[in-house]
Amino acid sequence: MRMGSLPADTRRMTTGRELLDAARAARKREAPGLDDLTQRAALLACLLSSYETNDLPLIRAAVRAEMELVLAEGDGCGDVLLAGCWLLFMLGDVRDSALVWEAKNLNFDTYCYIDSVFLIPNGVSATGSYARGEGLDDLADYVEGQWIGDVTLEIEAWRTGSFFAKAPLPDVPVADLAAWLRQ
Repeated sequence: MRMGSLPADTRRMTTGRELLDAARAARKREAPGLDDLTQRAALLACLLSSYETNDLPLIRAAVRAEMELVLAEGDGCGDVLLAGCWLLFMLGDVRDSALVWEAKNLNFDTYCYIDSVFLIPNGVSATGSYARGEGLDDLADYVEGQWIGDVTLEIEAWRTGSFFAKAPLPDVPVADLAAWLRQ
């Protein structure tokens, strides 16, 4: 199996649940990315309603693959990349703030569309300290300058909000999940 691909049998998966189960089984061998646009969108749509901490490598790989697509197209930012960044934020690993920062800075559209609160899943000081420790002074300067005061309400608004609340259940067809997220 080539890095960046799911096992060949996923090409026959008909529902998002089957695709998600295959992706989770594959991650035990390697952290797969998703080269197929439909599969990547369907997988992230499934994860919106059923993500687990163990899915972080899969989500990171999907975000990186979607970032490559955005770079290749030269502009734009769709809900697939936004969903991946939201999932990273929801899972709360401060190390992912660097990947979200990279995604946010791909172009003007991504900068505007990816909410800056996704950079601070555990608060400003956690991201600022992590970023400075990694030599990401631009990220640290941004979050420390952008977020002055209590950010708890803003973080909770995204954690409990309804932006992705209407995500279809994973049991619908892969094509329908992908179409919903890429609309």
